[in-house]
Amino acid sequence: MESVMGMQMAQFQTNYTYALMKMSMNDAESQAAAMIEMMSDVPAPAQYNFDVWA
Repeated sequence: MESVMGMQMAQFQTNYTYALMKMSMNDAESQAAAMIEMMSDVPAPAQYNFDVWA
């Protein structure tokens, strides 16, 4: 009986760990997407040392 409880606790711990890892990966993904969108709004720097946007 103890081994069954131990296996269930190990399975629960594994599932919990995977859930936390998935949540953190989703957070990182949304932060990266937001940064990419923010960077796409900024014009690329001039290829040479003068400002062509002025």
